[in-house]
Amino acid sequence: MKAFLLAATTFLALVAGAAHANQCGGNYWPGTLPEHELESVAVSELEAFLDTFPTAEGIKFSLEEKPDGLWIDVVEYPGNVTVAAASRILFIIGRIAKGEFGSLILADAGEGLFQISEGDIRAIGCQFVWGVEGRGQNPIALLRQFADSLEYYETGQRVAQPFNGSLLGDTTKAMAVLNEAVNPNWVLRTVEIK
Repeated sequence: MKAFLLAATTFLALVAGAAHANQCGGNYWPGTLPEHELESVAVSELEAFLDTFPTAEGIKFSLEEKPDGLWIDVVEYPGNVTVAAASRILFIIGRIAKGEFGSLILADAGEGLFQISEGDIRAIGCQFVWGVEGRGQNPIALLRQFADSLEYYETGQRVAQPFNGSLLGDTTKAMAVLNEAVNPNWVLRTVEIK
């Protein structure tokens, strides 16, 4: 009986892994913790989940489903948390959000600022594994992927200068997107620092 249960458990794990690999294509990086499970939190429950999620480090978000996408606004930020933590939450949403949302729209006080398609943020989420050393895709590579996909909400124009395949050059352009656009205009624009 034990052998049968072990075989059944192994089979189910393989099936689940294959399903995730199919869902993510060749970009699936398996996690090691239950919180790394793909599509494990319903979109409608993300705000409540993030309010108690230790990896959010006390950052408070407002999330709202609208016809054009899932709007996310940073409303409260602990003063001792690095601004990079907010971007990390976007990658996590790309991994754990269950249900379709079209685009992830970075908003502030009801104004759409930036957007990334569901497909692009999910591709990043498939590769992002946090809290475990040596797992998941290199976060700098994911940052480049994020910056390369991010658009201004109103115009649909890309935020980053065009990438040319230069590792250092593209990384510099991606960092500029965070430091000159996303962090001042989304993370810190009208947020309450606690």
